[in-house]
Amino acid sequence: MGLLKHFRSRSRLNNQQPQSPSRSPYASPIHSYRGRDQTQRLPDNILESIFEYTCPHTLDHTYEPSERSQIGDGCMLCDLRDLASCAQVCRKWYAIAQRQLYTSIRIDAVHYCWLEEELAERRKKAAGKHFRSKSNVVEPGEVPNIRLSLLCRTVRENERLADQVLLLKVPYMTRETAKGELARTVSALPNLQYVDLPDGFFNGDPSCLALRHELQARCPEIRKMSYQPGSEEALELLAQRHWQSIEQLELSGLHIEPATLRIVLASLPTLHELTLSDLPWLDDTIFQPFPGQLPDFPPLQVLKLENTPNVTAHGLTDHLELPQNREVLSSLSLTNTGVTVQDLHLVLWSASQLIHLAINETVSKSLTLTGSQLPPLTSICLKTLNFEITSSEDIIGLQKPAESYYAYLANSLHSNALPALKTLYVRDTDFPELLTLPPMPPPFGASPGSDRNTLNSKSSNLSSLSNSMASTHLAPHQSPSPIPRTRPAMNVPSTASGINPTPSPGLGTFNQTLEVFSKGLD
Repeated sequence: MGLLKHFRSRSRLNNQQPQSPSRSPYASPIHSYRGRDQTQRLPDNILESIFEYTCPHTLDHTYEPSERSQIGDGCMLCDLRDLASCAQVCRKWYAIAQRQLYTSIRIDAVHYCWLEEELAERRKKAAGKHFRSKSNVVEPGEVPNIRLSLLCRTVRENERLADQVLLLKVPYMTRETAKGELARTVSALPNLQYVDLPDGFFNGDPSCLALRHELQARCPEIRKMSYQPGSEEALELLAQRHWQSIEQLELSGLHIEPATLRIVLASLPTLHELTLSDLPWLDDTIFQPFPGQLPDFPPLQVLKLENTPNVTAHGLTDHLELPQNREVLSSLSLTNTGVTVQDLHLVLWSASQLIHLAINETVSKSLTLTGSQLPPLTSICLKTLNFEITSSEDIIGLQKPAESYYAYLANSLHSNALPALKTLYVRDTDFPELLTLPPMPPPFGASPGSDRNTLNSKSSNLSSLSNSMASTHLAPHQSPSPIPRTRPAMNVPSTASGINPTPSPGLGTFNQTLEVFSKGLD
């Protein structure tokens, strides 16, 4: 009976088998291309562009960790699999795809698609089959470690592939738990420029000494490095010139002598971006020249100062007096420093090539008494301004001190003192409405336009640059996002109807194109 039942079930399955699409009366006929393969005629640059669309994250050449450098919304593991499949088509495709596969390597922990659920089910079934031997079961957290081990074996066996690797990005838990495997991997990559490192590497953790020694001995092309409390001795080793290609340097919470800092910075000839944070001992003397005793503070393209209360505007202006410093600096970020808004116009005027300026400050005193006497913020090249001023939580009252600072910024814009400004970020949701109002008149007893005549004598071409722009577009946004979300722009008249239709002498009308991103307090 069992044998007949088996035959009966097989015959039932054969009868229920669906008809193939080729035999269906409604199916489209199958055409096979018999001509010449036109893909063989594609030039290398076209194939490279196609493969870049296939796997977008191969274009990631930023010196940011893997969790902050994702490109696109697709599944990076699936894209990598598709690019690897393209490399197996022919020799021509292999040469191009292999270069993209091994230039910027990214190891991800999971699939960001439906395939992750299917793989999880397979792991569950595999765990049930191996109930007697749990050693054969691969846990989900071990998958990226296994991928790193496979990569380590590949680059150590193939020197040509190892020479192609410039960037290596791994998940956070992988670089924290597989330090030995990571050290073996980087030891085979002589041209490595950036690698995701564990947190202990930056604060002098003894468990990362082997990794540090391998990186210093085998990877001289490192471009970005960070030093945190506990790594003062490692920072002093930079003066031995083992990493001469560092372009970005971050120093946070270190306790070193200012002279040591100057010597270390002078030993990095390619340094162009410097971040100094949590250094209360740092003051204006770091910028002062000492001929014959210490090397000068190096010219920088990007300078970020965070929690350095003793660095003031006078120190920055002294540094920017030299042409080699003034003509190079293009981005300046000030967060809780000694540079106040009252002195910001001095820094902005001294930095003649500044394109991006960011200031983040918490204030407890308004500009009501001194705001009318301050010269406006003036720059003919500034394009992006992050003006994030917040009031102290200790202030209790209807009017917050930060409102006077935003009024000062609005007056600077009404004065046409920032003609090249395109993007503005503020922490006041009502700031866009300030731009729609007419400019504030001069205070009682002051000569009209007295402060602005000085500005016009310094830069007579500001008005000619700003008059070429026609209308104002305001686009406030409500939540921070890497891609700004704007609402449809609206045309804002330069004067309000029935309120001061004729501006006072010396007060220009606001008539430039500006995109404003406003965000309230959290």
